[in-house]
Amino acid sequence: MNSTIEGKIISVQRTIKELNLKPFKLKKAQKLTTSNKQQRVSCAKKLIRKFGARKNDHKWQWDKIVNIDISGIFTIEGFHNSKNDVIYAEESSEIPADLREASIVKYPSGVMFWGAITTKGLISQDGPINFTQWLRDQCPLDKRKRMYMIGDLYAKFLREEAISTINEVVENLNEVIFQDDQDSKHRTKTAMDVVNDFFEERIEPNDGDAKFADVWPIENIWGIMDEKTRGKTFENIDSLVDFINSEWRKITPEQCKAMIDNIPKRLAKVIQFNGNQVYEH
Repeated sequence: MNSTIEGKIISVQRTIKELNLKPFKLKKAQKLTTSNKQQRVSCAKKLIRKFGARKNDHKWQWDKIVNIDISGIFTIEGFHNSKNDVIYAEESSEIPADLREASIVKYPSGVMFWGAITTKGLISQDGPINFTQWLRDQCPLDKRKRMYMIGDLYAKFLREEAISTINEVVENLNEVIFQDDQDSKHRTKTAMDVVNDFFEERIEPNDGDAKFADVWPIENIWGIMDEKTRGKTFENIDSLVDFINSEWRKITPEQCKAMIDNIPKRLAKVIQFNGNQVYEH
């Protein structure tokens, strides 16, 4: 290495040490345009006005929220960091052939889950619904093609699975406020009709869809599950599902209530930060 460059590296390392600085990885966040930020602020103000800012506010209704979502894909393969795929040698020719390649599965097997959070705890209480398996079960036996979620399927899932599961926990659907994400399939007429049939009140799409992944607590839950599975490799899908269910059951109703109660605070932060991402939990 060039002695000048090496000296600069040592100087930087010494300065970092003297200042007692610590390295922090950049956090992944949703991409926000200027328009997104403006919409976030506008929607945050509407939601606070409608459902209250503090518990002693006569408008306070956050304890009625049922916040639902379908997760991203959890895979049986652990997180792969390509920066760790390094072997030190003077020449590449010295490296044995069987050590030269870092084999990874391009499309590892995985599962999407459906779940919800209320002040009474997570739904369902034993673990999230295996949405991937439910989709597979909708495929006719004489066909083997992959099933994709469309508006009609989502409406069927709500009617046949999700709503009854929600009712087991909240006991009275008329006393809750329904909220799901901004996926266009959730906004089809068939899906909206099902929600309107079973729930007297919902957070309207125009009020709750302003890229609020950093506001709704169900996203926190999926984030917790993601952290728990990070770096782990599972033998098969069943062991992955069992692990998720086990970690899911560790989250208490008290934790869920705290997350729900924190929604207006996060909305206030959205306003304070002019629509920028909120990181505080």
